[in-house]
Amino acid sequence: MTVVRYQISVRAALWLTAAFFFCSCGDRNGGTDDTRDKIIITSDVLNESFHGNGVQWGGYDVLNEWTGTATLTDDDWNKLFTRVRFMRPPIVRIMTADGWNYLIDGNYDPLKSNDVLVKILDFCEEEGITVIFGEWGHKGGSSIDQTWLENSASFLEWLVKTKGYTCIKYYNMVNEPNGSWSSIAGNYDLWVDLISRFSAVLTEKDIASGISITGPDIAVWNNGLLSWITDTDYRLGEKIKVYDIHTYPTEATVRDGSYSEMIRAYREEAPAGKEMFMTEFGFKYAAASALGIENEAREDNDPFASDDSNMMVYDSFYAVDVADALMQIMLAGYSGTILWDLDDAMYNIDGGSSTLLKRWGFWNILGSEKFGNAEDEEIRPWFYTASLMSRYFPAGTRLLDIDLPNKKGLRAIAGVNEGKYTIAIVNSNYVDYTLSLSMEEGVSLNGLKVYRYISGDGAQYTGAVDANGFAFPSETGETIDLSDNKSFNVDMKAQSFTLYTNMD
Repeated sequence: MTVVRYQISVRAALWLTAAFFFCSCGDRNGGTDDTRDKIIITSDVLNESFHGNGVQWGGYDVLNEWTGTATLTDDDWNKLFTRVRFMRPPIVRIMTADGWNYLIDGNYDPLKSNDVLVKILDFCEEEGITVIFGEWGHKGGSSIDQTWLENSASFLEWLVKTKGYTCIKYYNMVNEPNGSWSSIAGNYDLWVDLISRFSAVLTEKDIASGISITGPDIAVWNNGLLSWITDTDYRLGEKIKVYDIHTYPTEATVRDGSYSEMIRAYREEAPAGKEMFMTEFGFKYAAASALGIENEAREDNDPFASDDSNMMVYDSFYAVDVADALMQIMLAGYSGTILWDLDDAMYNIDGGSSTLLKRWGFWNILGSEKFGNAEDEEIRPWFYTASLMSRYFPAGTRLLDIDLPNKKGLRAIAGVNEGKYTIAIVNSNYVDYTLSLSMEEGVSLNGLKVYRYISGDGAQYTGAVDANGFAFPSETGETIDLSDNKSFNVDMKAQSFTLYTNMD
């Protein structure tokens, strides 16, 4: 697919700022129109120490079959690292498998991971990125292969002790165990047995104290799997340090806010005092819906897209929907979210040298080398909002609750970190909203950068970017005075996103 999009360069942003400011931001001096609907940043704390919004990374395990080389080129690694460094994800999730990472001709050899996984973990260690690490599935069918279990734990031990990775803080054993597609195939008792045994082996290897096992890592579509949370607490207790789920909602449930109700039910079911992550998030569209029909048509017309793809990653509206969902997850009390996923080139389907990709990424880093389309390596629109929601809600941020008017598709979230603030607002609906912004414990926010994104047709959007294609503020050095009950006018265009921050 050829990607054509309209982006505003840094130079163009300078002359566009004035006109864009008045249509999107309102009164620069902090005055307010009392007839406007009100967004109020409350003093209620949702999360004292948010872990952040990150992304699924890793994979690239068919590189040799595709390119004849065991790793990416230096240019591709540098491009990846430059982009991830801008995104500044506080957390990433990396999943492995024995055949990909530590078995050669059936023999245990962790050096197999040197060409790809180690390079990614080196980067995470250097950049201070926390890693949720894990293995996609178990071996042994309806029982547990003890040799596999020992190798799996030994691989983690090698990474932590021999390689010295302190960035690996969480372990996620078996992806989506409730699913028929999982190695567990929905066998809850088998999953409990596996977690118990794996936990014991980590203790034997003296690495349990530094690694928190997450679970149950189930894929949920409604409230029908709450028992996986309650039973896990009952059966495994302190063996599970952090709870997590996966969700792939439709755009309709996110835009109307019903998604919030579902994920809040799972968060409230988790034990008091324990954190909960959303360790996979993406959108899947109802088959009979307009987007579902369009998605399938695009998959059929793309020789490299598998039927496990979201082809809307090429469209500008997807950036708005992702920002909306991230805010709902944060407002529901989750400690972090992993977006699915970074790069199309990470995963294929059907195994071997298949070129049917799981197209979900911000780009395809092998667009030119393998897939005959250099433009596919370009940054897609949704990186704009996702990177800002990652970069400006760093680990340790205190999240503040928001009082919002009852308007479809309107969400907002605020965070404080080391005395600096970020406020993000999204309108995923198709009508404009006129609003005012205030804060219960008012402060004057100085030195603000203001980022604005408005979805357009197809891949087109209005939003300033720099020479790398990274989001660039439309205004800098701004002040919003929210002290002494002052308010600030905000006009949110349909399908738009605005972020204010004085964080670095």
